[in-house]
This record gives sequence, C-alpha cells and structure tokens, in this order.
Amino acid sequence: MSYRFFLWAMRILVAVSFVALLVFIIFLSPYSNTDSSWELILSNVIIFESSLFFGLFASFSLLLFWLRTSKLKNPRKKELDCFVGVSIRQGFLLALVFLFLLIMQSFDILVWWDGLLVVGAVILIELYFLAR
Repeated sequence: MSYRFFLWAMRILVAVSFVALLVFIIFLSPYSNTDSSWELILSNVIIFESSLFFGLFASFSLLLFWLRTSKLKNPRKKELDCFVGVSIRQGFLLALVFLFLLIMQSFDILVWWDGLLVVGAVILIELYFLAR
C-alpha cells in the first residue's frame, strides 16, 4: 500500500468515524425507556463501539506513522511504504486494547490485573509479529 493512499484513507476514516460518534452521542441513546425500565439497545451499543474503534484505529495508525517518519531526515518512498504496515498493525492492536478495556468496564469486570492481562496479551501478539 502506498503511503499517500494510507494517509488519505486514514484521514477520511478518522473524520467519518468521529463524526459518526458525535452524531451518535447527540442523537441516539443506548437505552430505551419501556414501561419505566431501562433496556439496552444492542445495535446502538455496537454502532457506538465500532465507530469508536475505527476512529481510534485510524488515529493511532496516523500517530504511529508520524512518529516513525519524524525520526527520518530524508525519508525515501520505500522506507515510508514499509512503515505503513507496521503502523496499521500497531494501531489496530492499540484500538483493540482500548475497546476490550471499554467493554470490560461496561460489564463492571475491569480491575487492574485484568487490564494488565489484556495489555500483556496484545504485547505478546506484537512480539510474535516482530519475531517473524
């Protein structure tokens, strides 16, 4: 994947995801009020979490790509194209960590050692990819 296509695709994904998240927060509720009891609407929760995931994924990918390229003085196209795959993978894993922690917090099962287990599992996945 070309790094120019990557940059534009991720910028568009960030904009669309965070606009969708903002629209969701303003206009929709994850709960419905029926017969004075609050019931969770699963489709609204899925929309919220997926738009948050895609927004975080694109943001982290862009941030990691920028951090890698800011260290280079005269980057070549081949070096920049190599950074794209690594940035996408690590951005995906970071967004996945945040989503898992958010889901665990929503079910009231998040404690510090469970959070460390999630982070440790993602670090092991990243070490697997680095060792290959």
